Amino acid sequence: MVLHPLIREINAVALTAETSDLAAWHRALAERLTTAVHEANQRGRAGWPAAVLLAPHLPLLLDYADPRTTTHHRTTLNTLAQVLQKAGAFGAARLLHERVLEVETRMLGPEHPDTLTSRNNLGNALFGMGEPAEAIRLLRQTLEDRARILGPVPPDTLTSRNDLACALDGTGEHAEAVGLLRQTLNDRTRVLGPEHPHTLASRDSLGLALDGMGEHAQAVRIHRSTLENRIRVLGPEHHLTLLSRHNLATALTRAGQQTEAIQLLRQALNDHARILGDEHPHTLASRDSLGLALDGMGQHAQAVRMHRQTLEDRTRILSPEHPDTLASRHNLALALTSAGEQAEAIDLLRRTLDDRVRILGDEHTHTLSTRNALETALAMSTQRPQSRWWHWLRRRNVAAGGG
Repeated sequence: MVLHPLIREINAVALTAETSDLAAWHRALAERLTTAVHEANQRGRAGWPAAVLLAPHLPLLLDYADPRTTTHHRTTLNTLAQVLQKAGAFGAARLLHERVLEVETRMLGPEHPDTLTSRNNLGNALFGMGEPAEAIRLLRQTLEDRARILGPVPPDTLTSRNDLACALDGTGEHAEAVGLLRQTLNDRTRVLGPEHPHTLASRDSLGLALDGMGEHAQAVRIHRSTLENRIRVLGPEHHLTLLSRHNLATALTRAGQQTEAIQLLRQALNDHARILGDEHPHTLASRDSLGLALDGMGQHAQAVRMHRQTLEDRTRILSPEHPDTLASRHNLALALTSAGEQAEAIDLLRRTLDDRVRILGDEHTHTLSTRNALETALAMSTQRPQSRWWHWLRRRNVAAGGG
């Protein structure tokens, strides 16, 4: 079902009249919207376009619903938001999470378990949109509230701790993330079991954080084990299984095992494109990682083409200042430096450094990585042929997790 925005506005005005006919009309409309959300959720990727079209109309359910049906309608909005996040439509999901959080805070109070869940959901959507500082603030606040109100080990508290750790790891705060994830993995293993999907999610996230800290061999072991378990528990084409394959490959790249990494990354990229679509954030991440691995293998021209395409796509789909877009620009510059295109590389790195200083701060890990890469490119532009010193500098930048 698709409603034109004009019809939505007419409904919003018409449904304020208190007549039995309009009340019946509203109930029928709410029923049809709820059914449409359920159908979009059941259809998987095929339902994503319908979910995007439905998103602007669902808040209407909370504006004019009978108080007795509010809980049901909040659930419907949350379901649609989850579908949108799977589709990578974090902006639309954010608006729904904000609306639900607003209603629950007013009706249930700021510390009700449902309100805390909505606040956690909003934090995750903000992180997906590229607003990590506000996301971490909300996720940290929610973890503190859940631990105080619910206790340290209920599933909701463990979810908050895991999500906060993932956000911290995504912004370069690997050490704090590792501490939180080890604790969460131990608790989830004990409470949920070693092969529960949430336990596997914590193990996968721990592998990412350890890889970010430079513990590449340990990260490879964790990701390999998690991939095997996810294939068995979730199936070979589940989106989390694809993510595990991608994460194993990136850890192998950093561990210097490029041949296996490239094979896995090509498989992950093909699977992501086929199952999630060419422009899904996970597909773009796989392409970006494959570009890094190819660059490490000396296939600089192919890496440049891949990074350039990924940068264009991320700029268009995510925004020019999204952290993933900045990572793509950084990685393109690295490949250009390797290919001897220092002038363009230096220009890209200067722009990326300015953006990362402004957005992340002068001493952030990603800012420092871009500054190191710029120093390398500037040195390379005045030094020929490439020296061992230059290659050492480049290896240091890649190991620092420049992307």
